[in-house]
Amino acid sequence: MDPPDLCSLSPLDSRYAEILSDFRQAMGEYALFQRRTEIEIRWLLWLDQRLPNRLFPALSAEDRATLEAKIQGFNPAAALRIKALESSVRHDVKAVELFLRESTAGESFGAALAPFWHFAATSEDINNLAYSLIWKDAQQNFLLPALDQVLDRLLKESRRHSHAPMLSRTHGQPASPTTLGKELANFAWRLADCRDAFSVFRFSGKFNGAVGNYNAHQLALPDVDWVSLTDGFVRSFGLDFQPLTTQIEPHDRLSAWLDLLARTNRILIGLCRDFWGYISWGYFVQRVIPGEVGSSTMPHKVNPIAFENAEGNLGVANALLRHLSDKLPVSRFQRDLSDSTAQRSLTPALGHTLLAWRTLHEGLLRLEADTGRIRDDLLAHPEVIAEGLQTLLRLEGDPDAYERLKSLTRGRSLDAASLKTWIHGLELDAETRQSLERLGPLTYLGLAAELAERFDELRKQASRTA
Repeated sequence: MDPPDLCSLSPLDSRYAEILSDFRQAMGEYALFQRRTEIEIRWLLWLDQRLPNRLFPALSAEDRATLEAKIQGFNPAAALRIKALESSVRHDVKAVELFLRESTAGESFGAALAPFWHFAATSEDINNLAYSLIWKDAQQNFLLPALDQVLDRLLKESRRHSHAPMLSRTHGQPASPTTLGKELANFAWRLADCRDAFSVFRFSGKFNGAVGNYNAHQLALPDVDWVSLTDGFVRSFGLDFQPLTTQIEPHDRLSAWLDLLARTNRILIGLCRDFWGYISWGYFVQRVIPGEVGSSTMPHKVNPIAFENAEGNLGVANALLRHLSDKLPVSRFQRDLSDSTAQRSLTPALGHTLLAWRTLHEGLLRLEADTGRIRDDLLAHPEVIAEGLQTLLRLEGDPDAYERLKSLTRGRSLDAASLKTWIHGLELDAETRQSLERLGPLTYLGLAAELAERFDELRKQASRTA
């Protein structure tokens, strides 16, 4: 079987390859080689800038430009050479060091720099920064734009249908009315909380040597403030600095990010299931795509596959995210490699997450609310205003109001005429009776519409009090 997509072990690289083509190109092993190479070069440039002539002869402006060009000009040929070296030495980061020594051997500074590639660094110094930059790119360039699309669509539909009365269901049973827009706003609010948390999240990194004590650094130049020097180096990448570690960055910050991703996915699983239900009730109609088949035997079907596929991928993503969140911060003594092998599965977790978010957005775009159907369903359940009726009777001093409505409505289907007859049988003054009669499923909506419409104002208010 020659076609590689038919031999792929992951559907991310076959069935869903086209949806994730941009993500795969930016987040694969090529990106890891690229980032490792960049960090190794920038470390030498940092040493040259901060410690000129202390370790190796100061680089000229032309020399520095040559090294910068190697960062910017990293290409598939370079990645393939690193891969070939790795197959020989069987060490991924050592292969990058050898590649840099080899590729700069012909430069005027090649011999002088040769001993100082990967100076005083351990593999994890390079890897933890490379991975943090990759995850940072994934969030900024892929995850947040996809989440924003889902959030924006929900808010648009929430505002559009803020006044559309809808039957609520608690425990699956008819409950006090709401509006369609308010229910969409509920999910938007929760996702906005996650979005805010992503926006302030900062990845972290370390660069303190084999067991985190700067042993080689201190031996080489004991008069240098290595903690401050590496602090500046890590922060130059836009990362927070971890000064106290073992050989590895402890991954606590990464674990928090994975938890945040899983939390977002859990919210979206609930959204997928609710929309699946709304579609099955006819509350939403899915726009038909020409040529699409919903069933191999039932020609009429238009299945909610976007929401089903999204839910499935969200579950796969969270299985990986939860495991990695629990596993990565735990390491035996100063180092074991279990985190290294586990961390390679983080990109698939992000891939399934991004696939789900993009699929969900496409599903939302296909929906059109059938407000007539939603309204009719609500009107078929006049008993849902029982809460309001007993509240009005309580205000008139009736201590048995709840029991009266319970006897009338619990486990029974009512129609508007029966309810009106019951109200006329109560011993009430004319004004109170009119208040009861005016109450109906389409008007007993509380502040539902207002809450949906005030979404932005309420977000600002929440941020001020946080």
